[in-house]
Amino acid sequence: MAKIYTARYLLQADGRLLENAALLEDQGRILRIDQPAGLQREAPSANWVDYPDALILPTFINAHTHLELSFYPQWASAAGVGNASCNFVDWILRLVKVKRSLKPAQLDEAVSHGLQLSLQGGTAALGDILSRFEASSCYAASPLCGRVFLETLGQDRDLTQQLYKKLDKQLKTGKAGRFEQGVSPHSPYTIRPHYMRQLYERCRADGLACCTHIAESAAEVDFLDTGRGELVERFYTAINWHQHRPAARNIRPVDFLQQQEGLFANHLLVHGVQLTLPEIKLIANRGATLVLCPRSNAHLQVGTAPVAALKKAGVKLALGTDSLASNQSLSLWDEMAFAAQVYEDALSPLELLALATTEGAAALGLKGQLGDLQPGFRCSFQVVRPTSFAPAHLFLEQLIRAGQGLRPEAVVLDGQEVLSQVCA
Repeated sequence: MAKIYTARYLLQADGRLLENAALLEDQGRILRIDQPAGLQREAPSANWVDYPDALILPTFINAHTHLELSFYPQWASAAGVGNASCNFVDWILRLVKVKRSLKPAQLDEAVSHGLQLSLQGGTAALGDILSRFEASSCYAASPLCGRVFLETLGQDRDLTQQLYKKLDKQLKTGKAGRFEQGVSPHSPYTIRPHYMRQLYERCRADGLACCTHIAESAAEVDFLDTGRGELVERFYTAINWHQHRPAARNIRPVDFLQQQEGLFANHLLVHGVQLTLPEIKLIANRGATLVLCPRSNAHLQVGTAPVAALKKAGVKLALGTDSLASNQSLSLWDEMAFAAQVYEDALSPLELLALATTEGAAALGLKGQLGDLQPGFRCSFQVVRPTSFAPAHLFLEQLIRAGQGLRPEAVVLDGQEVLSQVCA
């Protein structure tokens, strides 16, 4: 049966704030947005759901996560390494130690927990990275959707071909719940170039979504330029990759991707903190999307992405939380509030909202379905209760900047309230 949802305000992704507006939903789709009286005339038998003194707005799209690390703070404490902000390579060494201490079931439980935390933060879709392919079954029971990128890495020739066969087998299983499966060649410093090219070729040939961490740290830049630095001297030593120490390549991160034929439109690049202007222009020209993760960048002390230059060049952007190994929450409310501070005037409140909604939807192949409240879209929204309602011209800025810690009281996905299922 059709439903009419009402609230004090309804916020659309283009910043329009509608007072005393309502949504008419049927079979999981938004049919119309109007004043309540008009919708009642159109659908007199519809059920009414009212959220008094609250705000209805689109659900979020978190374009980059690692849900299998959603218990990382507890694991790090148990492993005696802590989870404080630190140098990038120190963090990698901690992560390796923690992951080596885990049993497979712990990663599975973390994926399920991360899906719950995401929904509690008002997120409807994710771009998730998964290294343990067997955990793909954990997505089946979730009402969330998006893309799960199967992570693969390695330097040994024989081993990487074994890994490719395992990846190929998993890709052939089809969707993981409501999530399409894609591929994530981890990063330039963790994967054999020939294997990386093979993966990019597979993604282009089969139209698979792809995700790569790129230009995240100065250590990565040094690795590709000189073949030396902390990643080689400390990380490669710790994991016994001595025989894979690279020669100096004298190349920048994005140029390295280009060399492996890895710049294409269905590719999510993540972080981009160390990008130069020529690299930024190359990304824009090739139509790839860059996912910003400002809180993770701050936690790992790698710097701040050059957002003003990215925007000026026309690079497609989205927003992600990364994982709880390098962040304090999986909430895009928290991420937007932090981004508003760290990026200052480079991104307006409206642009930040777009990164968390419509731009994230486009990045995950969900354009026209999620990320906005429009007729024809899936009826998916979150309900929040701000501490105050500023005048309309100031409302969005106040909402974004005050969003730290804000959590929805209800989440509706495809016309069904699902938040109570998570919180039960």
